[in-house]
Amino acid sequence: MNKTWSVFKHEFLKTVSRRSFILTLILVPLIPALVLWILGNLSDSQSQSLQQVFTGSQAQSALPYGLVDKSGLLTEAPDWVTEGTIVLIPSSAEARQQLQQGKLKGYYEVPQDYLNSGSVLLYREDVNPVTGFEQTTTMENLIAYNLLGRDQDLYLKYTNPVSFVVEEVNPAIAESRDIEDPLAFFIPYGVTLFFYMIVFITSSMLLSAVGKDKDNRVMEMLLSSVRPTSLFIGKLTGLGLASLLQLAIWFGSALLLLRFTGQTFALPIEMNFSPSLYIYGVLFFIVGFVFYGSLMAGIGAMAPNLREGSQSTFMVALPLILTLVAINSLIQMPHGSLATILSLLPPTAPVAMMTRLTIGGVPGWQIALAFGLLALTDVFLIKGVSNLFRSQHLLTGSKFSFKLFLRELARR
Repeated sequence: MNKTWSVFKHEFLKTVSRRSFILTLILVPLIPALVLWILGNLSDSQSQSLQQVFTGSQAQSALPYGLVDKSGLLTEAPDWVTEGTIVLIPSSAEARQQLQQGKLKGYYEVPQDYLNSGSVLLYREDVNPVTGFEQTTTMENLIAYNLLGRDQDLYLKYTNPVSFVVEEVNPAIAESRDIEDPLAFFIPYGVTLFFYMIVFITSSMLLSAVGKDKDNRVMEMLLSSVRPTSLFIGKLTGLGLASLLQLAIWFGSALLLLRFTGQTFALPIEMNFSPSLYIYGVLFFIVGFVFYGSLMAGIGAMAPNLREGSQSTFMVALPLILTLVAINSLIQMPHGSLATILSLLPPTAPVAMMTRLTIGGVPGWQIALAFGLLALTDVFLIKGVSNLFRSQHLLTGSKFSFKLFLRELARR
């Protein structure tokens, strides 16, 4: 136990004192702080000038478009449809004259055979691709209103045709989210991507640490005085705590930054996560870090050099990548067969289960089963990687293969 603590303390202090670790710790909160400071010091006139750079809009931004109807179909242009952005003009000659006098941005011309061709002409003096079609949606709405007999109720029903009400078949796993709200997709997507990044990035630190110690022959010297299991657990916990410290500082800096700049952090109701979600997040991060950190450390122990070990991480990261590929199915059907299987399998559980927990309605037995299976797998991996540490000096210089890696990992 004393040797495990010594390795843990050495690995933790070495990691947090590393220049790259300190720079990352500072730059990640600093860059958003600078962006907020710059945006906060931009005046309204500067913001307007920036908008004009992209849109090319100056004083003409308030000018309407004209509408010349030669089909006899568009006889009304009410303000509640156009909001004053489109006005009826009797003839093309008058519309062209007003355009030349700077009274119009441009004008639409609906041909006589519109019902057959479905085409509408747009005349402008410029060809700015950003602003050239800025009122086409309003024009489409105006055409729909007139084609529906200028009936306001019918038009409103047409533009908002159907309201779907979703009823859950199984009330026990019913969702509390509004599936039509964009946040219902983007929030679970963000959580999935976040857990993918922190689990994979932090576990990759084990590969780098073990690979460097092996290249420097430090590993063989340590194994002469420390048992392989103590050495590996010390490295794993030391780097794991450093990663948790890094994440805590990042989140703490974000909260302090928002408070210091006077910004509010008013989240929509869908983003007000329950305290249990944060607890599950910490628990699944720990077991996920141990799972992938162990695999990374095993690759570092077997690979002849750090470069070849880094090239072999794709096979380890493949389950996480497959989870990202299936993210649409996870979000749309969080209680379906695919989502359930991915959240229970140890390689995909750290990310897939957090996606489902963000949506809600996951049965408690599935959470407990996923965590238990992942914890048991972690115990197996710790023993297996310790075996690799014991035999790593025999494998030095041999070409790395994933098949050999799995065989040595399963050896007792």
